[in-house]
Amino acid sequence: MQVKIIIGTIAFMLTMIILGFAAIREPGRLEDFTLAREGRQIETGARLYHNQCATCHGVNGKAEECYDAATGESIGCQGLPLNYNQLLCGDTSARMSALNWEGSKLAFIQATVSSGRYGTAMPTWAQEYGGPLRTDEISDIVQFVLNWETEELCSQPLFEYPWPETIDELLVTFPTGDAVRGEELYTTYGCSGCHGNLDDSTSATVGPWQGNLAEEAGTRVEGMSGAQYVYESILHPNNYVVEQCPNGPCGDSSSMPTNFPARMGDSETKPQDLVDIMTYLGLLP
Repeated sequence: MQVKIIIGTIAFMLTMIILGFAAIREPGRLEDFTLAREGRQIETGARLYHNQCATCHGVNGKAEECYDAATGESIGCQGLPLNYNQLLCGDTSARMSALNWEGSKLAFIQATVSSGRYGTAMPTWAQEYGGPLRTDEISDIVQFVLNWETEELCSQPLFEYPWPETIDELLVTFPTGDAVRGEELYTTYGCSGCHGNLDDSTSATVGPWQGNLAEEAGTRVEGMSGAQYVYESILHPNNYVVEQCPNGPCGDSSSMPTNFPARMGDSETKPQDLVDIMTYLGLLP
């Protein structure tokens, strides 16, 4: 009887030791499992991003290098940068604050990808909103985007250029435009994707053709120069909406992306891009 008690006691103690050891290792095991799962999500999200998102947001998520999915030709990036400290850095990033988002960063990005952004080129992607992607695919893309948050990225100071009210004030700092560079930027920033090529009046698909903008811009708002009209239209696209677009009335709000102030104003030198584009359009000498 005593032998059985001793054996039972030893077995119980061994069991408790094994369970205790397993309990000690459990947090580490769960962390490894979580990291492995996130790694698989990031890998899958990278493939989905390349196939679905890179056309608008760029191959590196910086809205600088975009290619047509069908032809492989270089095109303008219509989407906002995602590999970007104003989106990713801080528990509440600058972009979340700008939109008064009170939830988590993950929820913010997931909601944006799922339901799109009304009034912009960002469509809905989740199947529940009529898009093509499953919930798990949305989650994979979100994890891939979040993976761009690094110490190096977040060590860069946030900068937003204090755009002056008039083009004349801007020209005090950036007095000379480069039309050749402006032509390249007209594609890089996605202008040609909506307004077409200046030498082909039938190439505009969404917004008005801009080949005659130098002549017409000064007639849009009484008392306002053409250069000032275009300057405000780029920085504040809903201030003035043209009556007719190529495929019908533009409506009471503009389909013009609102990301240009941020994209052209994330450094002290980038506003030169706007001056160059306006020079290419013939609005500045």
